[in-house]
Amino acid sequence: MAVGMTVEISGPLLEQGGRIVGKVTEGFVTRMMQLGEQRLDIVLRPRDTGPGVYLTKAQAQPKRASKGTYRLKVHGTSQGLRARIDDSGHIYGPWLEFGGGRFKGYAAFRKTKQWMDEQVDKEARDYMKNYIRRLGGK
Repeated sequence: MAVGMTVEISGPLLEQGGRIVGKVTEGFVTRMMQLGEQRLDIVLRPRDTGPGVYLTKAQAQPKRASKGTYRLKVHGTSQGLRARIDDSGHIYGPWLEFGGGRFKGYAAFRKTKQWMDEQVDKEARDYMKNYIRRLGGK
């Protein structure tokens, strides 16, 4: 089971808006996917207080729980008005996200989704302002 999240934009204008609106919104979906991946980098960054999720085996301290490369398995793909960020079905994904036993999990995808929900309005305004400026508007 892949642990992940989906970014999707929908609405009547987008479904009937033609090529220009489609390209604008596809770019925005890609931008949000990139922001999500950047945020996951922060959430999954190794911590001084615990084992963290290491990018390489060399970053793992000897005899620590994680010696894998989980973050390298997390990636995003976008197609049209939909993007997905997931862990490619990594075997430890559900355990790292939701935890088990005394380990509570990192909740990386849940924290990233909450953060993105807070950012989407501002990002949409900024993205559209820049796009209109590129088209020659003010």
